[in-house]
Amino acid sequence: MLNINLVLQSLIFIALLLIISCYFYYKRKKSRPQNFEEAILQDRIHVRALQAQDKSTATTLLISCVDFRLREETERLMNENFKLLNDYDEIALPGGALALIEETHPHWRITMEETIGLLKDLHQIERVVFLNHRECGAFRLLKGQESIATKDLETKTHQEVFKDARAKMKREFPDLKVYTLLIGLDGVAENLKQE
Repeated sequence: MLNINLVLQSLIFIALLLIISCYFYYKRKKSRPQNFEEAILQDRIHVRALQAQDKSTATTLLISCVDFRLREETERLMNENFKLLNDYDEIALPGGALALIEETHPHWRITMEETIGLLKDLHQIERVVFLNHRECGAFRLLKGQESIATKDLETKTHQEVFKDARAKMKREFPDLKVYTLLIGLDGVAENLKQE
C-alpha cells in the first residue's frame, strides 16, 4: 500500500523543482537581450568563440563588397567550401574589386592598396580572393545601370573589372596569387578565371 505522506512529499518536491527551474529559465531568458537596441547597451557582450587559435598568419585575403545580403553565404564559402576557418583576413568596400580600380573614389583605391600591403606583411598572406556579387548597387551607381542590365552584360562588366584588378595586383603585389569569383544572391559562385 502506498504511503500517502511519501506521495505528497514527492509531489511537493517535484513542484518545487519545477518552480525553481521556471524561475531560473525566466531569469536567464529575461537577462538576454532580445534585439539590437538591448544588446548594444550591455556593459559586456559575450561572443561565442568558434575556435581559439594562437596563429599570427593567414593564408588568404578576401576582398568583397559590403552588401549585407551575402554575409552568411560569404562566411560559408570561405569556411566550409574553401576550408579557411580562422585563416583569412577580409576587406569589404562597395563593389569589392571595383573599389581597387575605381577612379571617382580614389580614397577607396588608396585604402585598399595600403591595407593589402599591410596585411601581406603582417599576416604573410599568399593569395587574394576577389568576391564580387550580382545585383551590386555600387556597380549600378558607378558603372551605370546599362552595364548590369542583363546577366550577360553584368558578367562581362565584372570580368572587365576583374581583369583590371588582376593587372593592378600583378604590378603592385606580383607575389600574391589572385582569384576572382562572382556570387549571385542565390549563393552560386562563378569562378571568373583570367582569359
